[in-house]
Amino acid sequence: MRARDEFVAVAAHELRNPMTPILMQVSGLLMAARDPVRCRPELLAPRLELLEHAVREFVRRSTVLLDVSRIAAGNVRLELADVALTEVVRDVVDSASTAAQMARCHIEAELQEHVVGRWDRLALEQVAENLLSNAIKFGAGKPVAVTLTSDGSTARLTVRDQGIGISEQDRVRIFQRFERAVTRGEQGGFGIGLWLANQLVVAMGGGISVEGAPGAGTTFTVTLPLGGPRQAGASKS
Repeated sequence: MRARDEFVAVAAHELRNPMTPILMQVSGLLMAARDPVRCRPELLAPRLELLEHAVREFVRRSTVLLDVSRIAAGNVRLELADVALTEVVRDVVDSASTAAQMARCHIEAELQEHVVGRWDRLALEQVAENLLSNAIKFGAGKPVAVTLTSDGSTARLTVRDQGIGISEQDRVRIFQRFERAVTRGEQGGFGIGLWLANQLVVAMGGGISVEGAPGAGTTFTVTLPLGGPRQAGASKS
């Protein structure tokens, strides 16, 4: 009950935060639209990019809330199809470019081509987005490396940062719901991103592992069988 109440309070805070930059950008754009001197593409485009990033972040956080309530009820829905994981990860890396620039972080992607498996595309996007946003957030402005390889039967996605790292004690609990490796005062967040990613990966027949040490960065590795879950019944509705 305490964890639930804390989550509701944090969720309200986290959903309110993105609205401040959204309203600021909208106000600025309205002022520019009313001024012929300032209403020029070269002036409006950067503000629209920031607005797009803020809206995407709000949608992402809202989606996380919906996913948590659904998955916590044991309602993991997978739409299995042949999915090109290479394309999914590349799109996620491209979408994260604005957030990475704001964090002064460079993303280095090394992706093997034509890694295709039977998975849920949306679930893959959520997993990659959670891991990459986590790396950018805690990467201390240093490069983040994203690697994708396949041995013909299993796909392996690795996201490595060079940030604050993680202790052995924290590695045991970060995949639990509402758990975080830092205090809420240090970084915002629900404390459910890694839990959600783990639930989705497991539902697709894979697993997530983490390595790291305080001050030495953190590496998350996702392994997924190319054939998807062993049984079609693994998709729950």
